[in-house]
Amino acid sequence: MKLAVDVMGGDFAPRELVLGAQLYLETGSAGLFLVGREPDIRAVLPVLPANCEIVHTPDFIEMGEAPVTALRRKKNASVAIAARLVKQGKAQAFLSAGSTGAQMAASLIEIGRIPGVERPSVFVLMPTTAELGVLFGDAGANVDCKPTHLLQFALMGAAYYEAIFRISKPKVGLLNVGSEPGKGNELSKSAFELLEKAPLNFIGNIEPDHMFAGEAHVVVADGFVGNILLKSSEGVAEMILNPLKKIVAESSLPKEAVMALVDQMRRYQPGSREFSGAPLLGIAGGSIVCHGKSKARVIANALHLATDYAKTDVVGTIAKRLKKSPCPNEQSDKS
Repeated sequence: MKLAVDVMGGDFAPRELVLGAQLYLETGSAGLFLVGREPDIRAVLPVLPANCEIVHTPDFIEMGEAPVTALRRKKNASVAIAARLVKQGKAQAFLSAGSTGAQMAASLIEIGRIPGVERPSVFVLMPTTAELGVLFGDAGANVDCKPTHLLQFALMGAAYYEAIFRISKPKVGLLNVGSEPGKGNELSKSAFELLEKAPLNFIGNIEPDHMFAGEAHVVVADGFVGNILLKSSEGVAEMILNPLKKIVAESSLPKEAVMALVDQMRRYQPGSREFSGAPLLGIAGGSIVCHGKSKARVIANALHLATDYAKTDVVGTIAKRLKKSPCPNEQSDKS
């Protein structure tokens, strides 16, 4: 098995992407393609580890560029080549920490959708008081959604959670302002009706506090609401954790107690394993999004996630689920 890494994407590219790849190769089972400028890669990693090769390209997409326009001009940008390696069957998944819009565009152009998917979606695993966490989507790829899109998000998210965590019939919730049926805006009400009839373990509407309490395995919303929830959660976590870490550092607590507390706090930081990578579900191949600020350890964790994604054939599972449960007749939005 091979994975492709766009080492030119992200705030700390290429250094942290290359170091993360090196860290992954110490224990990971897949080989790697490092896609980017070879001189820059060699400056970080003069001697390549076994099962690792460089795919040189001088072009990459910068954060300020319009994704589709940039990809038209830079057909051999690093993110495009990484996606192309998946399309060609040379890699089973690819990872980038660059522009999410560029990665989505490259994934659609080079790999395409799973048949039947109207809108691919970004899903993130968020920490909860339960051990496994909650899979949440859409986290920002689709700010304007139809009820059928939320239905597909739920079907894809449930298939992914079941494949990765081996949880049969994961509990699926619809993010809403109240738990009672009939709550929410028109999108929520219409989506509720579809989800209720779908072959899912649908538990109904769920409020954010119940979501973080781990009452559902998968929660869906439109990307506008989803992205606000995600960024608000990150901001609150930082606001609480930063002063707490300072207090702990200055305290006289026993070392064992400090380490136990640090381990617990780590789960709620963007650099934790839960946040290491977000799959683009609905793409006909593995496409894992990383936070732009990801450093080596996070990249290594995300590559382990990409390995699991490919090994469990999430793409095939989603295709089967959508075929068995086609969306109700409604004009599809293929944009």
